[in-house]
Amino acid sequence: MDFSIITDTAGANISELGSALRELLVDKVNQKFKKYNVSIGIAIRCLPDSYERKSFVRYTKSDNYLTIDFCVSLEEYETKYKVEQMFELGKVFLQWLDKGLVNKAFKVNNPNFDGDSFKKFIILLGREKGWFSDTINWNLEFI
Repeated sequence: MDFSIITDTAGANISELGSALRELLVDKVNQKFKKYNVSIGIAIRCLPDSYERKSFVRYTKSDNYLTIDFCVSLEEYETKYKVEQMFELGKVFLQWLDKGLVNKAFKVNNPNFDGDSFKKFIILLGREKGWFSDTINWNLEFI
């Protein structure tokens, strides 16, 4: 398993939040799922709406690489407190993870990959640090 998270941002707190997710998830996910010969890369972008950047999922069979590349609105996120950004980014992250894990070509070429277990592990790790909750935890704003 080669799981990675990168960010490309023009502002808000997305770079910092993306780094926090990377530190929280990448090593533990790679360790737990090391038996799988697959790569999953997630790109988190926070860019101005004027860029018209489209989010996408792409699977490359030759590299067995699943790319999940999503963009959130800089204008929208700049109006939110950091804890609100974290909450919203967590929801969008999981939505795009779902879209990636159901990619038909990815599933056909990785029939033994347990996407449900993968996602549950990510949620479990995230919740330990306030990610992926059902409501905004305003106490995190003061940490």
